[in-house]
Amino acid sequence: MDKDLLWTGSDEQDRRYALKTVETCNPLLPLTEWLCYHLCAQIGVLTPAYSVVVRIDGSLAFGSQWESNARQFSPGRVSDAQFTTWVHETRVDISGMFALDAFMPNEDRHFRNMLFVDTGARLRALAFDRSRTRIFSPWPWPRESKSWSSWNWLVNQKLHDLSALKAKLGRACEITGDKIALILNAAPVEWRGNFDIDAAAV
Repeated sequence: MDKDLLWTGSDEQDRRYALKTVETCNPLLPLTEWLCYHLCAQIGVLTPAYSVVVRIDGSLAFGSQWESNARQFSPGRVSDAQFTTWVHETRVDISGMFALDAFMPNEDRHFRNMLFVDTGARLRALAFDRSRTRIFSPWPWPRESKSWSSWNWLVNQKLHDLSALKAKLGRACEITGDKIALILNAAPVEWRGNFDIDAAAV
């Protein structure tokens, strides 16, 4: 569970969600998740399924579906050798995550906000939690950020795939301002607040 996750919930079909809502300290939290999950879909970065969830009080939350069969790194519960094997098998997926984390700077990518899912054919890595993404802020990440240290660990361990990262970045750079505006305007109005979509999509 990440530090920005305040709520979880289940729908009428008993699907469980991690919920991101408009918060006083982070009013753009659900909009950030909405945008980034859509950008992931545009460039081929895998994520859990997501929905706009209507809460009991009628407010809307961004819901990232809980992957009940997924594996997740947890120090003390997963050995270093086992985790390294997961990362090696999914290095193309993980490198793609970091491409979007650089394109739309997310300073909080670490190995506990990745999910490892066995698809039958092979192990895949899914990205979740972009709560600390700085929408349309300049790269790079702060040097002491988790994204910076996590990426450097991958490079030092030779567990990254630079060609995959460059390919995803190339696809991200092809996304037009009009496409960004369409994604943002499709988000629930209550998530947008005073966010200037026209300025962001230039």
